[in-house]
Amino acid sequence: MTRSLLLTLSLTSSLLLPAAPPPLPKAVTSFGAVACEGFVYVYGGHTGKAHEYSTASVSGALWRLSLTRQDAWEVLPGNLPVQSPGIAAWHDQVILAGGMQPQNAPGADQKLMSLDHAALFRPTTKTWTKLPSLPEPRSSHALAVIGDQLYLVGGWPLSVGAPKAEPKSDGPPTKKWHDTMAVLDMSKPESGWQTLPQPWKRRALAAVTFAGKIWCVGGMTEDNELSSVVDIYDPATKQWSSAPPVGETERAKAFGCAACVVGDSLYVSPEGGKIYHIGADAKQWIECGKLAKSRYFHQLIVLDDTHLMALGGTSGGKPMDDVEIVTLDQPKNAP
Repeated sequence: MTRSLLLTLSLTSSLLLPAAPPPLPKAVTSFGAVACEGFVYVYGGHTGKAHEYSTASVSGALWRLSLTRQDAWEVLPGNLPVQSPGIAAWHDQVILAGGMQPQNAPGADQKLMSLDHAALFRPTTKTWTKLPSLPEPRSSHALAVIGDQLYLVGGWPLSVGAPKAEPKSDGPPTKKWHDTMAVLDMSKPESGWQTLPQPWKRRALAAVTFAGKIWCVGGMTEDNELSSVVDIYDPATKQWSSAPPVGETERAKAFGCAACVVGDSLYVSPEGGKIYHIGADAKQWIECGKLAKSRYFHQLIVLDDTHLMALGGTSGGKPMDDVEIVTLDQPKNAP
C-alpha cells in the first residue's frame, strides 16, 4: 500500500497534520465519501480493473477516519454492495442513495443495475435505517444537501448494461439518462420523494452546495462527450443558471472530478491533477494547486482553509488506495 504527501505543507497551518495519512483499507474507485462531525466516511466502490464489473468487484464496506488524528481507518457496519453511489452528510448522519450494482458473477456477461435504495447511517449507534426508495433507480449521480432538503442530480437508470434509447413498439423511445432531480425532505422523509425538472443530462459529475445553491460540475453527456460544464440550481427561485466551464481542457476534462467548498471558494479536482477554484460570483476558474498523483473518480475532503485530502480513485485503469494531502494557494477570487 502506498502513502503520499505533498512536501509543501504550510508550517503556519493550525492543523497538525501527520507525516502521511494512512491509505484506504482497500484500493477503490467510484466510491462515495463525505466529511461529517470530524470524520471522513468512505462507502462502497469498484475494486477491480476498469470496465470489468462483477459481484466480486463491488464493495459494500463503510470506513471512517478521524480528520484530526488521521491515525487509522475504522471499519463500520456496511450496507448494500454498490459503486457510484450518492453520499451526503445531514447534520450528524450520513445518507446513502442509489448506485450501481453488478448482477453477474466474475467472467460472466455483465449485467449492471442501478438501485433505488436509500438509507441513513447514524454514527452514534453505528446502525442503518432505510429511507423511502428513490422514484427511479439512479447511479453515477451526485447528492447535495441544503438545510433539510436532499437533492439527487444527474446520473442514469441502468437495467442491464448501458441504457439504450431503443424505440418501443407501443410508444416513444425508452428513457436514457435522468432529466429530473429527486428531492427528499429529511425532516419528514415519510412524505416521500418529489421530482423537479433538470434541463440537462450528465452522469459521473460532482455536486456541492455553495453560496446557497447547488453547483453541478462536469461529467459525461448522453452523447458520451466528456464535459467541464457547470450548472447551478437556486432552490429559492427554482431557477437554473450556469458558470464558466472548469478550466481543465485536457485529458478527461471534468469527467469523474471531485469537488468541495472551502470558505468563499468552490474547488474542483479533475483527472489531470490540477486543482481549480471559483468564487460565488461565478466569474472565473483559477488554478490553485496540484495533486502529487493525478486521478479521477476520487473524492476531495476539506481539512482546513489551505489543505484538502484526496482519496482513492483510479489511475492507469487501476483503483488506488492512496490518500494525499495537498496545500492550496491562498484563495483569490477573480476580479
